[in-house]
Amino acid sequence: MSCRAAPWGRPSLPGGRSFPDSARRHGPFGGLNVWRNSILKNSWMLGGTPMKFGLPAGLFRCMASSSSGDGFSRPTSTDEGPMPVYSWPDRQRPRVCILGGGFGGLYTALRLESLVWPSDKKPQVMLVDQSDRFVFKPMLYELLSGEVDVWEIAPSFTELLKNTSVQFVKDSVKLLRPSDHFRRESGGSCTGGVVHLESGTVIEYDWLVLALGAEAKIDIVPGSAEYALPFTTLDDALKVESKLKMLERRRFGKSSPAIQVAIVGLGYSGVELAATISERLKNTGSVQAINVQTTVCPSAPPGNRDAALKVLESRNIQLFLGYFISCIREASASEDSSSMVTDAKVNGDHKKLLLELQPAQRGLQSQVLEADIVLWTVGSTSQIPRLQPPEAPYVIPLNGRGQVETEETLQVKGHPRTFAIGDSAALRDPSGKLLPATAQVAFQQADFAGWNLWAAINDRPLLPFRFQNLGEMMTLGRSDAAITASFTEGLTLEGPLGHAARKIVYCLRMPTDEHRVKVGISWFTKSAVDSLASLQNAVANSFPPPDPATNRSAPAMDPDSEVAFDFQPYLCQYKSGRIFRPGGEPTVPAGTDPVTGVVSRDIHAGDARARVYLPPGAAVSTGKLPVVVYFHGGGFVTGSPARPGTHAYLNDLVARSGAIGVSVYYRLAPENPLPAAYEDAWAAVRWAATRGDGADPWLLDHADLSNLFLAGCSAGANIAHNMAVRCGAAGALPDGVTLRGLVVVHPYFTGKEAVGAETAFGPEVREFFDRTWRFVFPETSGLDDPRVNPFVDDAARAAAAAIPCERVLVCVAEQDVLLKERGLWYYRELTASGYGGQVELFESKGVGHAFHFGMLDSDQAVELQERNVAFIKK
Repeated sequence: MSCRAAPWGRPSLPGGRSFPDSARRHGPFGGLNVWRNSILKNSWMLGGTPMKFGLPAGLFRCMASSSSGDGFSRPTSTDEGPMPVYSWPDRQRPRVCILGGGFGGLYTALRLESLVWPSDKKPQVMLVDQSDRFVFKPMLYELLSGEVDVWEIAPSFTELLKNTSVQFVKDSVKLLRPSDHFRRESGGSCTGGVVHLESGTVIEYDWLVLALGAEAKIDIVPGSAEYALPFTTLDDALKVESKLKMLERRRFGKSSPAIQVAIVGLGYSGVELAATISERLKNTGSVQAINVQTTVCPSAPPGNRDAALKVLESRNIQLFLGYFISCIREASASEDSSSMVTDAKVNGDHKKLLLELQPAQRGLQSQVLEADIVLWTVGSTSQIPRLQPPEAPYVIPLNGRGQVETEETLQVKGHPRTFAIGDSAALRDPSGKLLPATAQVAFQQADFAGWNLWAAINDRPLLPFRFQNLGEMMTLGRSDAAITASFTEGLTLEGPLGHAARKIVYCLRMPTDEHRVKVGISWFTKSAVDSLASLQNAVANSFPPPDPATNRSAPAMDPDSEVAFDFQPYLCQYKSGRIFRPGGEPTVPAGTDPVTGVVSRDIHAGDARARVYLPPGAAVSTGKLPVVVYFHGGGFVTGSPARPGTHAYLNDLVARSGAIGVSVYYRLAPENPLPAAYEDAWAAVRWAATRGDGADPWLLDHADLSNLFLAGCSAGANIAHNMAVRCGAAGALPDGVTLRGLVVVHPYFTGKEAVGAETAFGPEVREFFDRTWRFVFPETSGLDDPRVNPFVDDAARAAAAAIPCERVLVCVAEQDVLLKERGLWYYRELTASGYGGQVELFESKGVGHAFHFGMLDSDQAVELQERNVAFIKK
């Protein structure tokens, strides 16, 4: 066997990689100086009982007693009373105990089984879990939609492990007593410690894997523990399914009351639940989804987030963004709008629930929602803290979330014989960011944990874990899903194609080959039946019913529902002229921001409008401040300074930079096609340059107009560039006003000819840009219009080169598939155009277009903001 190639046999590890030269065997004490640890020193005596490696001496005596033949030895007595002690079949081979049978634990056990071992070193493996089934948690939602059966996504451990030497024990963990952190005398015992189970059994081990995962934490607000249901386990899913069936039966044959489901949290779990349940209920009920943030799936790739928002807006789902729950309680008879309380005598003890919502964002009003079911998807807690020995509560190092601190090799810090993976572990990536608690991370860590156990037992170097983000997937209904793969440069598969791809990937990720085949056959059969039924329905619906008045077929489409132009993800225009903007146009009022102290107000800027921002402390400062005129993005068809993300961004920018901000309300297409936005933008620039037509007190008292900056993102960056070009005209700016810099973030530019990596795009991409540009600017000449292609000819190039500022900062995003190349092209072309100033380039790694509005506190967003601030302050 090739020891070096062994760990790369699975797709989650990089193929062909060999041991790094720097890899070395860890010492048995992990660098922990036990002699200076007061907790460990005191653990040598417990209530007068002598301890060995932190364990009662009597326990070691009982471990040496003979086996009774059933795997457990019975001591006559111990200091803690009689306890059955598990007796491993072989006293010589290593003993590996794995706690938790989720993705991390089960897949580690299977990985150990798949490796080639020397005959005397193949470990005895025990897997302990409180359930008798492994649960493929990412597919729990399909239980509610009826797409899968329980056996498919929750096979028994007995079935999965029947062809292996892994022994499964159904039990819960009560206490951990590790001993691998103590200094050992030469020739002493090499035991790693013992585990106490709730049944009273004690298991001594040589190696331990902590893969216990996390538990739902729902006791967060008054009433949540009593009335809300979590959705993290098979039992949770079955309970929700039972509750929905009860409500559906109660409503069967009636037009009212509608079933109301409230979902707290709109991360992946909340969005997938909302999409699945709303599709199931159809017109018989509605979903109310509450999220403290102003967006859904804030950590998801933009493609997944946009697909999710589109689906949520298209179904019977009410979004309450920017709210948190303060209380959940039962409704009284006078509060119950559906009279379900009086029906309780007939329909069991079911009563309506009331959720009290408080605003987390300024400008929102408190609300009270009514619901039949409340599903709680936010918050989790680690199991490890409650399993620590009471006499040594910090023997296992934990972070603030209760997760185990680990080395890169997945070994617990200070515990060379203990590994922690999955939700139990707190491991950071090379940038210092905690790895997410996802199945993908646990699956990959299981590969490394299995290999590193092999390496440690065989005295080989251990490998540092490196997470490879393969992408993210989410279900959005029976035939809808979204997949953004990391290797497709941000391309998102949506709809039936995404749904099929997701199921194929998950089928391949099932634990064993036998189970994969069974599930694959079952899903293929179901898909074939569903496809046949869909085909029959499509054929039947292709013949519209006759119109009784004319005895002729009725028209197939309603112009108010037939799409004339789909500008995803911003806007949809119907043939009737109706405009639909997904997510609506949520706004927040101007005022004092409680987080930054920035003060803002809305004003009329000539013929346009703007929101002006003043940094904290400006009112008492005698110094003059730079002025930043900012233009929001949104494809020229959506957005405003009052949009929550834009407003928060400006508050942060102004607070960090100490500049006065002027954020422009420009008219939106298609109701007001370009050049309306350009004219409004220029009116705002002129207003700022003239100190509010000589009447604005903030600009009169605090503005240093020799330090004027123009900035924008996406379509706003396009506007900022065109305004900078306009500033270059003679007499465009008043005397004494100097345009100091231009900031274009993820700029919206295009052209007829592909540039850079755009050559890999198909012709449909150029057609998309041409179609959307003509949609927002009907009078344009096309993609050769210098307003969208600023270097199309010599005249446009000369105008760009004449921008009258000292510096230009161009910001791009690594995963901005459609616009990154144009940003790089703009940087190159401006540099080569004869422009006399300095052109700077900044790239945000691992993120997509306009990412920072939805994740303002992320490392990448902070880095981008600090670069912009440094540019303004330079």
